[in-house]
Amino acid sequence: MTDQNLHYDPADHEPLPEGEEEAPPLTHTMAIVRWFILGGMTLFALVMVLSYFGATPWGAESAGATQYHCPMHPTYVSSQPGDCPICGMSLVPIDAKVNADSAAAAEHGTTHEGKPGRVSVAQPGQYYCPMDPEVASDTEGKCPVCGMFLEKLEHGMKFTCDMHPEVITDRPGDCPKCGMDLIPVSDSETGTPEGASGDMGQAPVPGLVPVTIEPQRLQLIGVRNGKVKRRSLDGGSRLVGYVTPDESRVSNLNIRVSGWVQKLFVNETGQKVSAGQELLTVYSQDLYQAQQDFLAAMQSAGRPGTDSMLAATRRQILDAARDRLRLLGAPEEEITRLESTGEVRAELPLRSPVTGIVLEKTVLAGQFIGPDQTLFTVADLRNVWVLADVYEADLAGITIGQRAVITLAAYPGEEFSGKVSFIYPTVSAETRTLKVRLELDNPEMKLRPGMYADVRLQSAQEEILGIPRDAIMDGGHMAYAFVIHNGTHFEPRLITVGRTSGEYAEVLSGLAEGETVVTSANFLIDSESRLQAAISGMGGTAVDAHAGHGK
Repeated sequence: MTDQNLHYDPADHEPLPEGEEEAPPLTHTMAIVRWFILGGMTLFALVMVLSYFGATPWGAESAGATQYHCPMHPTYVSSQPGDCPICGMSLVPIDAKVNADSAAAAEHGTTHEGKPGRVSVAQPGQYYCPMDPEVASDTEGKCPVCGMFLEKLEHGMKFTCDMHPEVITDRPGDCPKCGMDLIPVSDSETGTPEGASGDMGQAPVPGLVPVTIEPQRLQLIGVRNGKVKRRSLDGGSRLVGYVTPDESRVSNLNIRVSGWVQKLFVNETGQKVSAGQELLTVYSQDLYQAQQDFLAAMQSAGRPGTDSMLAATRRQILDAARDRLRLLGAPEEEITRLESTGEVRAELPLRSPVTGIVLEKTVLAGQFIGPDQTLFTVADLRNVWVLADVYEADLAGITIGQRAVITLAAYPGEEFSGKVSFIYPTVSAETRTLKVRLELDNPEMKLRPGMYADVRLQSAQEEILGIPRDAIMDGGHMAYAFVIHNGTHFEPRLITVGRTSGEYAEVLSGLAEGETVVTSANFLIDSESRLQAAISGMGGTAVDAHAGHGK
C-alpha cells in the first residue's frame, strides 16, 4: 500500500454542517458594490428633493446669475441666451438692478400683474409708473417693480381708456371696465388722446387690440414711425413693358403673280434695306405674256389709218394692256422702259417700298412663289412702341398724352422719353391687366423689338393723403396700420389704400392727416397685439366696442 492509502480519512469528503460552508468567490466584492449603489441612489434622491425646494447652496448662487427675457414678451425668462418661443426674437439680458428691485417688491407683496381699477397714489408734481401706478416717487428714476422710467404727474392731467373713452380720471391706472392701462389726454374737454385723430369710431382690425409697450422695449425692437400727410406721388406709376415695332410702319411684301425666284439680293433676316432697293427678281409667264401684249397693242395703236373709231379702239386696247401690267405689279419705271425700248424682260424685280429692317424672310432662291405668300416683313424702327401692363387699380391715374420716362437694362443710366398714345379697351382674363401703348422716337436704333422696359409715368402734381408703404400691413382681404398715441400706445386701424408710387401709397380712408404710424417692427407689434387679444379674449370685443363708438 502507498502512503496515500495509509493516511486516507473518510471524513474529508463529507459535507460540513449547516452554516459552516465556505462562501463562493467574489461574494465580499459584490456586497461592497451593492452598498456603493445604494448610497449613490440615496444621495441623488436627496439632491433632487433639495433642488425642488430651492435649498441647494448652488441654487442660491445661480439665482444671482444673469437671466434673459424677450423684449416683446418680458414674462418669458430664461437662464440661457436664445430665441423667444413666442415671437422668435433674440433674448436679452435682464438688468440685475431691475431684478433686485423686482424681488424686493415681491417681498413686500407688490406684483406687476395688477388688477382692474388700480389708481395712482402719486400727487401732482410727483412721479408715477405707467405700468404700476401705485408706485409714487418725489424724484425721477425707475420703477422698482418693472424697471420702467417714472413719468411726472402734471397738474390738470387727465387719463382715459382707449377702449372706453367715456372713462376719464385725473389719476393714471387701470380702466375699471376692461383693465387696460389708462393713457394721457391732451385736451380734458374733448377727451381726445394726444396724437389721435379725434375719430374714436375708426374701423378696428378683427383679432387685434391696442397695446402699450414700454419705451425700453421699443428701443430694443427698433420701432420707427412716419407721418400721414399730404404729398405728391413722385414719379407716378411704375410699369413693366416691352419694345415692339410701330404697327403703322410695318410692311408685308409679296408679289401679284406666280413665278420662280431667279435672284435673291436680300437673304438675311435683320438686314437693313432702303426704299426702292431690289429684293429679288422673279420669272413669271403671266407677266412675260402681259409685256408681249402691251408691245403688240402699242404697235397696233401706232399704225396709220383714217378710221377714227378704229384708232380709238386701238388706243383703248393699249391702255388696257398698260393697266394690266400695273395690276400685275410691274413698276411704273419698268413700263416706261418697255414702252421706250420695246425690250421684253423675262425677270421682273421686286423692290422695297420702305426703309427699315427685315424682320422676317420666307423665300429662297429658285423657290416658286405666288400672290398668297408673304416674302418679306420690313419694319421702320425709327419710331417704336412700348406696350406696358397696367393693373385695374392703377388705371385711374393714366391718361392719353401722359409723359413717361423709359429705362432699359441694356443702357444703364440712360433715359428715353415717350408719351401714352393709346389705352387698350380690354382686360386680360389671365393676368387681370390691360395694355398701355407708348410712342418713342428711335433715331439711333437703340430700342430693339423684344427688349424689356421699365416705365415711369409722370403724374400730375396733385397732392394726396400719403402714407409710407412700409406702414401698411397686408391681411389678405384687408389692409391695416398701427397708429401711435403718446409714443407708447399702438392702435390697429383698418385702412383703404389707393394708388402707390415709390415709397408712398395713397390712403383713401382710415387715417387722418397728422397721425403717426409705425413703419418698422410692424410684425412684432402685430404679434404682441394678437397675443394680447388671445390672452384677454377681446378679439371680438374690441371690434364691438369700437363699432359702437362709430355709430
